[in-house]
Amino acid sequence: MKIQLGSELTKITSTRLWWLLLLVMVGLTTGFGTFLVYAALHAPASPLRLDSADKIVLLYNLPVAIAYVFPLAFGVILVTQEYNSRTIVHTLLGEPRKHLVYGAKLLIGLGVAFVYGVVSVGLSAAVTAVMLSAQGTDPHLADSQVISALLGSLAVLTLWGPIGVAIGALVRNQVVAIVGILLVTRFIEPMVRMGAARFGYAQLGSYLPGGAGDTASGGTVIDAAAGTNPASPLLGFLVLGAYSVILAALGQIRFTRYEAS
Repeated sequence: MKIQLGSELTKITSTRLWWLLLLVMVGLTTGFGTFLVYAALHAPASPLRLDSADKIVLLYNLPVAIAYVFPLAFGVILVTQEYNSRTIVHTLLGEPRKHLVYGAKLLIGLGVAFVYGVVSVGLSAAVTAVMLSAQGTDPHLADSQVISALLGSLAVLTLWGPIGVAIGALVRNQVVAIVGILLVTRFIEPMVRMGAARFGYAQLGSYLPGGAGDTASGGTVIDAAAGTNPASPLLGFLVLGAYSVILAALGQIRFTRYEAS
């Protein structure tokens, strides 16, 4: 496993993809976060209120709300790129124990997603706190609710890496997988959550993957837009954890059935 982990790490660090995705992720979260903070402070009819820690948490959790697709996409590409370039044949000929190869990809996906989470959550929180402090508003960074939300956001973003690996193993086709996760995460699931809230079933959103992530982090601007109060963070972690375990197991079954030829 140690050798296989080293091999997978060499593959990703020999390309620019991992840090380009991270750069875009950080730019998106900090840029959109700056806009939201400015709007909340200056717009006369802003729905965001910054007078308490539970309201400011929505800004700190922005990476979970809008940028979890980046560690998810990285996990997908980590697997599908091998099928796309046919290097999967060489990988499996070099290490025929497919469960080790798949396990190494899961661990690398987890590790890179953790890095994405640390950088995006940390920088986004720093920008938000600095802007709030500059305007004389308490950023509540030392509040236990905010600290729990930041740690929850980090844990959620970390889980999306291996989920992406599992989806890549299940789908294999890179274009189909990437287009699929973009459609689901950016359009289908948000519309389903908004529709459920519209008809009085807002809590159903907590059982969808993205909704579970929002719930686990303590609530996001998506919940605020839908006018819903998120359920217990524990429920969110249990649901998202169940998704990750089930998908990882299904991904392993499909990955180990691939015949290198």
